[in-house]
Amino acid sequence: MDVSETPKNGQNDSQEALDHRSESEYQDTAYNSQDFPAQKPRQEKGFLRRMMTSGKPFSFSQTTDSITVYGLDQITPSEMAQIAATKQQEVYWDEQSLNGEGLTGWSQVYAIVVSITNGVLFMLLPLAYILFLSGLVFGKGGIVFAWNDGMDDLFWGLTLYVTLPCLLIYLHYKLLHAGYMFLAPFLRPSRIFELNRTTGMVTLFKKNQPYFTHPFIEFDCVLMSSPTQQGFLNYSLTLIHRYRDYSVGVPISGSMGANHKVIEYLRFWNMVQRYMDISQPLPDILVLEPARQRDPTTIAYDKEHNRNPRYWRDMTDEEFKQKMDDIEKAQKNTPATGKPIDIFKGPDSTASKKHNRNKKK
Repeated sequence: MDVSETPKNGQNDSQEALDHRSESEYQDTAYNSQDFPAQKPRQEKGFLRRMMTSGKPFSFSQTTDSITVYGLDQITPSEMAQIAATKQQEVYWDEQSLNGEGLTGWSQVYAIVVSITNGVLFMLLPLAYILFLSGLVFGKGGIVFAWNDGMDDLFWGLTLYVTLPCLLIYLHYKLLHAGYMFLAPFLRPSRIFELNRTTGMVTLFKKNQPYFTHPFIEFDCVLMSSPTQQGFLNYSLTLIHRYRDYSVGVPISGSMGANHKVIEYLRFWNMVQRYMDISQPLPDILVLEPARQRDPTTIAYDKEHNRNPRYWRDMTDEEFKQKMDDIEKAQKNTPATGKPIDIFKGPDSTASKKHNRNKKK
């Protein structure tokens, strides 16, 4: 895709250039597909290991520009603009880490309450007020008689004990959706995993505390599948540590859902590898566009290719949706990723390119 267009008039990155966060610094442990130590052979598989890796394995590979559009279309340019304007919330990807989060128990209860509230507020209450007004207008003795005959108690009871609480819950939900999480700190999502580009480490969390942390290259990527009651397959892309018999893996594909074609999960794996690989620029997607100016490899790449720094964010939501559709169609006949990398032999020294790292001191 052509990303070397000139930014639209009056819309530039002058404000973003003043971002308080400085350029990222890669650590010695960061993953570099052009320069990494050969990995030890896999350990003998026990029963647990066989069960954990019973899906379709995805190998490490040279990465391409291939992306999956599924999950990426959940955030639009207008929503990115709102996030930048309010600075109340962050997207789940930036130049340092890819984060996975999930709902807490309280969040699930809150979601149920909000769902019930919406049904009452926008369906049942309008019908109840229509019936109430009908009773006043067409009731025996007219409006005054009906009101004095107990209808006033019904009206105030309905308003004070049903309508007002529903309105307060709905207002609270809208404020949370706008990013004002301080109104309900107990609803903050729990951390599931973190893939850190600057350190090259993968961390799995349990109860918001690190359960294990290991280098990215020590994980095998496996596409797990399970049948639904309707006979379809649900998929989950999982990182399994190669050298430790943990009973759980790192579920990295939650953002894209569980019901897509296998090749879409391979495209997602291609994106994850490119994200973690400091020899490559960040994947060229909307959610990572603001982070491109803070990643050393990406800065050099964008400068060399004269990339428009607001290529995605200057699109309208309609243009963005059309672009996603165009990318999906264009990729149908292209490989999801590049040639496999034999991580047990190390990078090919004849093709390896040494990249300067801005190492953390």
